[in-house]
Parts: sequence; C-alpha cells; structure tokens
Amino acid sequence: MARLHYDLKMKARSFFAAALLCASLLLQAAPRPTKHATVELLSQEQSAAPGSEATVGLHFVLENGWHIYWVNPGDSGQPPALKWQLPEGFAAGEIQWPRPERMQSSPSLADYGYHSEVLLSVKLKVPQSIPAGQKPELVLDAKWLICREVCLPDHAQLKLSLPIAASSEKNPSTSPLFARTEKLVPKAMPRTWKTRALSRKDDFLLSLIVGKKFTNAQFFPLDAGQIDNAAKQHVQPTVRGANIVLKKSDLLVKPVTTLRGVLVVDGESFNLNAPVQAQAALK
Repeated sequence: MARLHYDLKMKARSFFAAALLCASLLLQAAPRPTKHATVELLSQEQSAAPGSEATVGLHFVLENGWHIYWVNPGDSGQPPALKWQLPEGFAAGEIQWPRPERMQSSPSLADYGYHSEVLLSVKLKVPQSIPAGQKPELVLDAKWLICREVCLPDHAQLKLSLPIAASSEKNPSTSPLFARTEKLVPKAMPRTWKTRALSRKDDFLLSLIVGKKFTNAQFFPLDAGQIDNAAKQHVQPTVRGANIVLKKSDLLVKPVTTLRGVLVVDGESFNLNAPVQAQAALK
C-alpha cells in the first residue's frame, strides 16, 4: 500500500513538472534558424494580469562576425523592423533599443549595431477586459538586414501564447535575459546634469556638466547626417564634466537645433537631448 502511495505521488510530481514545462514553452516561439543567426520571440512573464503591462522581445543570436543594426545604422545598413498582429485590445510600444556598438568598417565609414547577441524588447499593454484563463496568441512579422562582408535581408514570422491570470508572474527562464538587456537600454539623465552644444564651423562642441570630471564618454547620434560617424570623438575633461568634440558630417546642410542620441559615460548609457547654439550667436 505504501509502495502504491509512493508511485502515485511520484507520478503526480512528474505530471506537475511536465505541465510547468509546457506552460513555459508557450511563452516563447521555438528558436528559428535564419541567415547566419537564430531568432526567437520571448516573454518576460509566464502570466500577465488583465490591465497590466508585459514585456516581450525578439532575441537574436548571431554567428561570429555577423551583425545587425541600431535604430540609426550609421553610414550603411538598415535597422530591424517589427510589425505586430495582436488580439483586440492589446497594444505594442516602440522598440527599447539597447545601446549599440560602434563598428568601424573603414577610415571613412562607421556603423552602429550589434554583434553576438541582442534582445529587442517591447512593452505590451494587456487589455483590462480580457478574462483570466485566456491564452491570446501574439504574432510578430520581423524584417532585418544582417551583414559581414556582404549584407543579406531576412525575415521571420514568430508566434507565442501569453497566458492571462489573476496576477502577473515573471518567467524564471527568460527574466535574466530581460534584466541584462534593461541595463543596456539608455535611461533618463539625472536632473542635476546639464548638457548643451555649440555649433562651430567644422564641429559641435558638446558640453556635459555632471558635477565631476570624467574621461570616458561616447556619443551615438539618433539623427543621421549630423556628425561624421567615422571621425574620432575627442573627450576633453573639465572640472565638472567634459566636452566632446564631434566632427560635422559632410552631408549636413541645415542648421541643427538639438543633438539627440545616446551618451555612454563610464559604462552607463543615457538619453541625450542637447540644445545647439550657433557660435555666431555668442558674439
């Protein structure tokens, strides 16, 4: 009798473990082999509550030497494009772009993108009206350009089911990846920081006042055609921050009123919107 009780208990545990595994598999599409990469659609949550915000993402694992592009690809390339097919009431936000890498392909050309691995995450609004117990299907049509010595266009349609429950719970198998990615997504600058830029004849002088001297900084422009992507960025430390000299692009034909982009300081990345003042206006 004890033996029968033990067997039934073990079978129940096995069934429960299998059920958890099946539930976890619903939260991600099977990895899809593509041209020199593998892609998969993931969810940070293993269940989402009505009226909550979930986070989903397109995960790229790239073959050695191949890369894809940031929202501003630089001197060549094209960023990934995501098109969602969502159940009624759901809404997807913009891509949360991790800070990019600067890829110098020649002395006169440089691009911005990602090697090895990247997760492009999106915030997803779950409608208040959807009842618990539903498993709505999310469909993503993705297109991207992947490059090495040559560039290849590619695409995939990926699907996943997101269980709806009374409360939201994170998926332990995907949460670490989303957490690592969140640290790479630029955040708002501290309110005490001040930024401004001076437009000179051949360059912009970007001034950063942060309360302390620093020597390690890099600027990634959001708007194409403003700075020379391949030119070296000269960082000049000051008592309360630093100045960064950004060579102007040869394609720049109109005055720039704001320098928008991502500023990386000592490994941390921030969104930057620096007003630009013409040098002549200072006279």
